[in-house]
Amino acid sequence: MAQKRHLNNNISLVPLRPEDAVEMFPGLSDAKAYEFIPDTPPDTPETLRERYQMLVSGGPPDAHEIWLNWVIRYGSNKVAAGYTQATITGKDALIGYHVFPAFWRKGIGSGAVTQTLENIFDRKDVTTARAFVDTRNTGSILLLEKLGFFRANTLENADFFKGQQSNEYEYILKKEIYLCHRHQKNL
Repeated sequence: MAQKRHLNNNISLVPLRPEDAVEMFPGLSDAKAYEFIPDTPPDTPETLRERYQMLVSGGPPDAHEIWLNWVIRYGSNKVAAGYTQATITGKDALIGYHVFPAFWRKGIGSGAVTQTLENIFDRKDVTTARAFVDTRNTGSILLLEKLGFFRANTLENADFFKGQQSNEYEYILKKEIYLCHRHQKNL
């Protein structure tokens, strides 16, 4: 099971549990957060709980993927501020994150993704983190680049949602680059 991380006193990642659905539902219901992702807010806390039940299983039975999911907790009250996730396949980890709009522009995304990277790069087998982001999502682009990711590819017409085509950037971060970047920040 993924461990709890506290690299910043105000931000922590806690492994996702089905019972988190009730607390997560209001933040995930804010339509502003879905402008650049091909998803919609959950219908009910119960449908969200059912999804979380599936996610906490850890991955498909064939064990070719490992699913890691965390709730982002923020502030002294450790309120839910979003989630991060990683799907590990071999040496690669595909990461994703969703910060509730009420918590945007507070450094929470950066802190939470940093903790996610710590979790995945603590695994000896993982050497690469990947993320895909809509080319219009400047907030996520800046976050990934700040953390040392580099733009590796542009996927034209990657998706079609909300009535329009969406292009995506693929970002990559190698473990050795991340560790070097982290070491320089600690000097």
